Amino acid sequence: MQFKSLFIITKGTKVILAITFSVSLLAVLFAFFYYSNLNKSEDPRITKAREFMLQYEKASGTRTSLEWFPYLDSAGAVFKSLPDYESSFEEGLIHNNKCSALLLMAIYDSAIFETEKSNLLALSLAYCDSSIIIYRNWIREWAGLSREEIADKLRPLMKEDHPAFREQNFENFFSRRVDNQVTATIETPRRLSVSFSNKGTIYRHMMKTDSALTCYRMALSLWKDNRTAANNLRVLLGGEPIKPSLIESLFPPDKNKN
Repeated sequence: MQFKSLFIITKGTKVILAITFSVSLLAVLFAFFYYSNLNKSEDPRITKAREFMLQYEKASGTRTSLEWFPYLDSAGAVFKSLPDYESSFEEGLIHNNKCSALLLMAIYDSAIFETEKSNLLALSLAYCDSSIIIYRNWIREWAGLSREEIADKLRPLMKEDHPAFREQNFENFFSRRVDNQVTATIETPRRLSVSFSNKGTIYRHMMKTDSALTCYRMALSLWKDNRTAANNLRVLLGGEPIKPSLIESLFPPDKNKN
């Protein structure tokens, strides 16, 4: 067999390649237009808030995270300025982001003194508790409502005459806002679970083991797949952290399932 014969493409292979290429192209085009339309229907009143939070996320987890807190404060100011976002779960995200940054600094910054670590843990706990209150209040107000009931609650608050909606299709923005709120009824208990995980870790470093155990158990009651809470709970009880199986690594639990 000659070497060049290895590269001969038969007619059947060409047909398969053409079909595969066409399907791939259609999938890419569908995804592009689908997500493009989703982005266009996102509430324009909070565009700046999303940008501020994205800027903060780029710096989160670094030693300079605290210097970027003004971005979170600016995002919070945008949400508070709108009646239908004033008590939104987004405020909980902002407080929990601050909690996480302070907690990471307290745990991993070896240059700080013990008193500074204690102060950071205390401040982290305060933000954590704020996020828990916000999430719980949001769940109390919105959980269990149907899409129609959510729309009825939002309609008086989300005003069509806002300048951001001028010369645009308000109903598209409103429908997207309702969809986001429906999704949040699933996601917010998970966010609350993360806050309790953080609170448990804070108590661990405050040497309050019983309180830490309570928080980790609460986190798992809200979201059974919270691996951070599960691992910390096992370690506190004298066990070893749970290593994810190959299947779990490749196919993590569907976050859209309760």
